[in-house]
Amino acid sequence: MRTIVFLAMLAIASCGGKKDPGGGGSGTAAAAATAPGSGTKPIEPEKPMTCPAGSVVENGKCVAVITAEKIDAVVKQQTRIDDLGKLLDKIDAVSAPIELLGAFRKLAEWKRLTESSSDLKKVDEVVAQLDNAIKTLRTFREGLTQASGRLGNLKGELDTLMKDTGVAKKLEEVRTKVSTDLKAALEPLAAQVEDTIKNALAPLMAQLDEVGDIIIATCLIAKRTGGADTKALCDKAKGLFAAGAVFLTDLKDKPAKLFEEVYAELEKQLVQLIDAESKKVLDAAQLKVNEALKLPAAGPGSAK
Repeated sequence: MRTIVFLAMLAIASCGGKKDPGGGGSGTAAAAATAPGSGTKPIEPEKPMTCPAGSVVENGKCVAVITAEKIDAVVKQQTRIDDLGKLLDKIDAVSAPIELLGAFRKLAEWKRLTESSSDLKKVDEVVAQLDNAIKTLRTFREGLTQASGRLGNLKGELDTLMKDTGVAKKLEEVRTKVSTDLKAALEPLAAQVEDTIKNALAPLMAQLDEVGDIIIATCLIAKRTGGADTKALCDKAKGLFAAGAVFLTDLKDKPAKLFEEVYAELEKQLVQLIDAESKKVLDAAQLKVNEALKLPAAGPGSAK
């Protein structure tokens, strides 16, 4: 009897020691799948790409988009803008005769002559327009400085890309940045060129010579009948109006030509880095400049 009980206890003990094949052993099997030597490799994160300097990543490949030639093109266009700014630094050549008109109009002699001269009345009508033209040119001069500075920022971005040999940037990222910088430089410049053509160059070219002729003709009379102040102003008039005419002749075509050529060259050099929306905006700006050139010369009272 004791032998039977002992054998039964052994049987129970052996059954309790067996593992359930569908139970807790599954976690161990899963861990073994990723353990060294199991044959299954863990998923590794994608490594960032590196590209040569001046290149960006497009569709998983390195694409060269910046060269020393392209950077040099930006510098050259910045220099052209600066050169036009230097010409406009001589704006006194055209502002001086208009300031002289203001001095003439304060003279008692002028007021007396105006009562009997339709030509002098015409001068009175256009003085405000000519004053506005000078203000417009001064604003344009400031705009040139701003445009030059923004192209300088663009050059800095390109310089960085040209030197950076670390993790490459994506083409889309660089295109967005370059397009933003280019648009910031050229879109306001185009608007100021348009304004300068309409409200500065057109009225000055149409009226300054004629006003000068009227003043000089009036001075022939005033020198015989006017006082010392009138004679002193008349002595200055001929030289000032002549210098103003020379300045305008030199300046008249330059603003529109500047924008057209600067935009054309930068578009050519940076074509891969200008997005479609920015190109659309700048093309529209160029069209407005072209349309301004077709407008007739401003006549008396046309300024608004």
